Amino acid sequence: MTAPPSLQFEFKAGGLTVRVNDRSFLEQKEASFTSIAASIQELNPRATLVDLWHLPGLATFMDRFELGEMAGRYLANLTLAVLVRPDQADPRRIGQLAARNRGAHVELFTDRIAAEAWLAEQTRPETPAG
Repeated sequence: MTAPPSLQFEFKAGGLTVRVNDRSFLEQKEASFTSIAASIQELNPRATLVDLWHLPGLATFMDRFELGEMAGRYLANLTLAVLVRPDQADPRRIGQLAARNRGAHVELFTDRIAAEAWLAEQTRPETPAG
């Protein structure tokens, strides 16, 4: 399965950012998550941020549910966050709930600076005690 063209991967300082640029991410959910999971396995980041800021339009209730389901299936037990525009955020958090019910804990951000700060914090090298 090849990665949908909407995915751009950037690995830097122990963190992986996956940027989504078109609706093929939603139209090819399984291929998208398979590609993200394969990149995580290959690069072994300490944390991953999926950036949906430039995803055109809005996701439906079922899109959000299925995204959460896929996160649970492919990205459980990982340090994971998602960045969305405020107009994309679901106040009911159905995607987060679906992910959590399937073993994936996903942080949700509507502020780019906060999301990037989270990624930096998660990937900061540990300092030895002493």
